[in-house]
Amino acid sequence: MKTSMVTKSVFSFVVMFVCSMMVSASMPRDYKYDTKFVDGKVVSKTVFSQVNGLLNKQVRYEFTYNNDGKVAEKKAYRWNGDNGEWAPYYLISYKYDKGTIESTYGMWNKRKNNFTLGVQSMTIPDANYKEIFN
Repeated sequence: MKTSMVTKSVFSFVVMFVCSMMVSASMPRDYKYDTKFVDGKVVSKTVFSQVNGLLNKQVRYEFTYNNDGKVAEKKAYRWNGDNGEWAPYYLISYKYDKGTIESTYGMWNKRKNNFTLGVQSMTIPDANYKEIFN
């Protein structure tokens, strides 16, 4: 009888925990953006989450452009609240050639101080530029 009560209690606790996780995951988050422009082009964007009226730094993106005015790199940083600094997160480099965009993605490697973790490449049609960068 006691094991039955304990089992029911544990089961109830697990069900309540899962339900609370599902509710919090479905609640929309309130994000605010600080976007910097130079010559009509986005050079950086900082994303803040708003909780109880306070803004919390989340992610910062930096963009560089090639001579044709197209995005050459998108570098992302995550906020490290422990040391109060932006930590490198990932880098996407874009090369444009003969109607295609070749993107190379790499995550920050702390030991090597570069973006060499999980490097992946993808080639897509140049016609998709506006879909990617708008």
